[in-house]
Amino acid sequence: MSVDGDIEADVVYGCYNDNPLQAGTIRARLAIEDEHATIASVEADLHFDLDDFQQGHGDGVQEQLRELLVDEVFAVDEDVMDQGLLFARLREGLPVFRADSQAEAH
Repeated sequence: MSVDGDIEADVVYGCYNDNPLQAGTIRARLAIEDEHATIASVEADLHFDLDDFQQGHGDGVQEQLRELLVDEVFAVDEDVMDQGLLFARLREGLPVFRADSQAEAH
């Protein structure tokens, strides 16, 4: 995918490995490169590049995600973030960030 300009979103999750995501700058609260190369500058509160995310399941990646994201996006049996659960909540317009979920509850 090639974007002529910048991308601004809460979550940018690259998860398809045949082609890279190309853009000027990606600005996001969370940016994850999972089996997906990114050709762009990334300005994110939390960013996992391809190497960090693929190799980091035991190196604090899940712990950082757990601090940021709501429990509902984690697979119960594996205790790891599940991209399908994350995408479902995003499609439904439900909060995926803990801070947003807590603010909505008040």
